[in-house]
Amino acid sequence: MIEYMLQSPGNVVEAEKEIQEPKNKDVLVKVKTVGVCGSDIHLYHGTYNAPHSYPMLFGHEWSGVVEKIGENVTKVKVGDIVTGDCSKYCGVCENCQKDLNLCGHIEKFGITIDGASAEYIIRDEMYLYTAPKDADVKLVGLSEPIAVAAHLIQKINKVSDGELKEKNILVMGGGVIGMSAMLLLKNIYNCDNVSLYDLSEYRKKTAEKLGAIIPDDKDLEVNTDEKDYSSLYSAAKYDVIIETTGVPRVFDNSISLLKPMGILGSVGMALRVEFAQKQIVTKSLTIVGSIGGSGDFGTAIRLIEEYPEKVQCLISHYFPISEVKEAFETASDAEKSMKVVLTV
Repeated sequence: MIEYMLQSPGNVVEAEKEIQEPKNKDVLVKVKTVGVCGSDIHLYHGTYNAPHSYPMLFGHEWSGVVEKIGENVTKVKVGDIVTGDCSKYCGVCENCQKDLNLCGHIEKFGITIDGASAEYIIRDEMYLYTAPKDADVKLVGLSEPIAVAAHLIQKINKVSDGELKEKNILVMGGGVIGMSAMLLLKNIYNCDNVSLYDLSEYRKKTAEKLGAIIPDDKDLEVNTDEKDYSSLYSAAKYDVIIETTGVPRVFDNSISLLKPMGILGSVGMALRVEFAQKQIVTKSLTIVGSIGGSGDFGTAIRLIEEYPEKVQCLISHYFPISEVKEAFETASDAEKSMKVVLTV
């Protein structure tokens, strides 16, 4: 088989490797698609600021078809359309009992250990999820980023006592996770007032097509001259804000745009953010952090199954995996792309 190894930033090497035989609970998967994530782009450019390693097979967003199974596999069968976790968790530690994505022994496929950029991969069945037999295998490859959004939203929903439907919600960032959050809120949680903001006109138009409200720049202006409580609340317009960009200024503005008792859900990964902490106290805000999508793939696959036409809008480009360098270049331009998918 052929595999595509990210040897070092900007250097993807194509190599031949023997196909492994699955044993015990391992599953041999014939890979069909590999999505290019923001993390992949940072790894490619050498700017990723969380734990990672080189060389490795990149790609933690993927779909495929089960080719062979080990003798003790019970969860999947040959021919199943599958996708898989980004997180490799132990499933038994104290952290896993609360959230699999916070495992104390965690590794990340395609980030700290080998991902899916090969014709075939081996995965333990515990990290696999099956899609309906008539599902579009290319869309199933979006399950992981959609699950990341779903995982955050279920945490926010818990904090809000299950009352998301009536909230005025703003999604900051129109990448795939932000767009997935908007689609989940609109179509799974039946929320009516969901806005999405992004600097990219292309992404704003896509979000509007999918039913999001697009706020004007002036609607998101923040008055930093806080002379009294009235001025402190002057910019407050939203009950819930989902911050997906990882841009410090966006996080800062989100704090100001929240109403008293508001909730900020964050999946963006900024190294440092400077903001007025007193607003958390004076407005009694709740900040919810979330990482990963393990535990919420079922919701992601449901969205794909029930709304394939909408989910398809998240994919802007397809490239054969042999054109991986061109794919990374395209994916790096947020003005012209959303999800770039490599076909294997």
